[in-house]
Amino acid sequence: MKTAAIITNYNMPERTDALVTYIRKNVKSPVDIVVVDNGSDIVPPSKYTTLALDSNVQTTGGWLAGLSTLRGDYFAYWFLITSTAFDEPISHDPLTPMVQKLADDPNAVGVHNALAPETVTAWKHLITRGGKGCRETWMIDNISSLYRADWFDSIGRFDPELIYAWGIDLETCYLARKAGRTLWVCEDAVVRKTTNIGYSMNRMNMSADERSRLAYANTVEVLNRKYGADGYYKIKRDFIDWSML
Repeated sequence: MKTAAIITNYNMPERTDALVTYIRKNVKSPVDIVVVDNGSDIVPPSKYTTLALDSNVQTTGGWLAGLSTLRGDYFAYWFLITSTAFDEPISHDPLTPMVQKLADDPNAVGVHNALAPETVTAWKHLITRGGKGCRETWMIDNISSLYRADWFDSIGRFDPELIYAWGIDLETCYLARKAGRTLWVCEDAVVRKTTNIGYSMNRMNMSADERSRLAYANTVEVLNRKYGADGYYKIKRDFIDWSML
């Protein structure tokens, strides 16, 4: 059961290189790593670059471009951003326990590593609660997410119109739960996220506030167009399972 790990890099080669190095050293499950350079224009690309794009197509476009390079069969797709970091002892092997969850539970379609306690996130339910194994949840982010490949392909993957990667988590998980499939948080390997690190390093060619404004507007416009008036809020309201928060 092989996984394809897709990393989108824009002007963050040191973070990308650290992710690849850690995965190669610590992950036991078979994994192919695809690094998409999203038109880096301030610093050189990662030394592990697989696919170099001419311009920045933002996070979703980078992931989809990486998926388009895959040949052969994969059991799962692992999506990573360069704000993510692994370290010992909390991360250990961040992939294998998630793959095992999908292998053991045919109804499960998505698993996300638990997040370190200091993580700044709107999705507090993803922050680690300690313990071992996986706990069911209502949605997962894409800081370090694993999706069952056949199911993910069957829903058309991420919507390319959600260019900033806001809303793709809500929509993908909405489709999963609507179909009666399950989503999980893996407590066996915790990952760290440094929010807005690329912006604080002046690597993104825009401010964090500007990106948040554009991403929010894009998410609301696309989801409302697809799911009707107030579609964005409807997805959040109707599919939050408060018992899982």
